[in-house]
Amino acid sequence: MANMTDNARGFLESLQRFDLSMLLRHCGASVEQFETALDWFSDLEDEAIIVRAPIPIAEALQSLPQQDRKRIAEAILSVLQASRQHEDIRVETLDGPNATGAAALLSELLIHRAMMIDVATGGARIQDVDDYYRAREVRIRHAIPEGVAYDNPHADLRAWYRHWSTELPQYKDRRLYVRQLFGPAIEAIAKRSSQPSEPREATGWERVDRALSKARTQLETASAEEDCLAIGLLCREVIISLAQAVYDPTIHESLDGVRPSDTDAKRMLDAYIAHVFPGDGNKEIRQHARASLGLAVHLQHRRTATRQLAALCVEATASTTAVISIIARAAV
Repeated sequence: MANMTDNARGFLESLQRFDLSMLLRHCGASVEQFETALDWFSDLEDEAIIVRAPIPIAEALQSLPQQDRKRIAEAILSVLQASRQHEDIRVETLDGPNATGAAALLSELLIHRAMMIDVATGGARIQDVDDYYRAREVRIRHAIPEGVAYDNPHADLRAWYRHWSTELPQYKDRRLYVRQLFGPAIEAIAKRSSQPSEPREATGWERVDRALSKARTQLETASAEEDCLAIGLLCREVIISLAQAVYDPTIHESLDGVRPSDTDAKRMLDAYIAHVFPGDGNKEIRQHARASLGLAVHLQHRRTATRQLAALCVEATASTTAVISIIARAAV
């Protein structure tokens, strides 16, 4: 399923639809038959493209204009086998944790845009949805990265009503105004590289997987130096937890004879790898782990940290985690 959505995302990105591609990153897609009615002779079946998405991506997909939903259907059909063409998708909400990071922020922007258009073109009543609008506006302003333009002057839908009722008499003008209002922020978020590569298979060490996932999520919206410093700290914690998961002081002897402390990831990993792969011929494996830890510590204390360096740190940490996981599975 992941490969299907990856290929569909490639189709969308070839059309410069990075916004739709980012939404599909956390989704699964399939073409499914379903029963529509029962007559005297047989069950009647129809076919639909099902996109299963976490909150709030599911709501964002449902809020998209019909032409965007059709484009997603075309992207999925470019990968999956279907008996006919489809003009739309069916969206189902996945159980489990909500989406986070850039994909969640993009979804909030799309939902916000759709709500503003809806209330201004004869759709929902302001009093029915204004609470949701105001709460989402606060979340967006809190999450929007530094350097991304978000200039929505309407703190609530009543303020939006006052503007459109005097300045934008026609529906088409209101739609155009809202799309232009949200365009720069949606484009900037959609084009952000959320991670250097897709997450690797989980290791099964809960603290390691949780912290690495958190580092990847924070990387999606990191912009200021403080954001990048925090990612360095998280990556260091990943490597410490990784070392604690595999190091056994009764089996693994440190290379310099000093007993490692609970946070001395370098000595713990050196001892573990030296036990599994002894000899100078395997020193590169130890150097790999040391280098990723060194990069994390460097990033954690570098006051001029950049998002590029943070991305390198996350990828180096993920690589070391994968290497140690491979070693640990083979040793069992």
